[in-house]
Amino acid sequence: MKVLVVHRQKEVVEQVRLALSSTEPYIRFFQSGLDGLLQAKVQEFDLIVCGTDLPVITGFELVRSLRNSSINANTAVVFLADEPDVRTEHLTKSLKAAGTLAMRDMPEQLPVIVGEHFPQ
Repeated sequence: MKVLVVHRQKEVVEQVRLALSSTEPYIRFFQSGLDGLLQAKVQEFDLIVCGTDLPVITGFELVRSLRNSSINANTAVVFLADEPDVRTEHLTKSLKAAGTLAMRDMPEQLPVIVGEHFPQ
């Protein structure tokens, strides 16, 4: 499984790798929303795990751009937020993302979401 991880904290990559270890993920990591967007415009991914608060452009702006025109227009997206709120949930639905997870819930819940979108 090819996974794009875009998040401010590098430690998130290892957490995603551990959470998805059963899928043997190939992970590309970027800390800037713009860098993640540029990569997602040229390389196809099976899953995008994206922070909501990123440098340069937000995770929501990144996904909005991908949804409008890219090879990843239909790629499953999971947002990571410190504390999801009503606004975050609304944007998650409007961008047709697979879900939004609080950082503390990501290790347990990310495999559940992936299992729902990629049944074996």
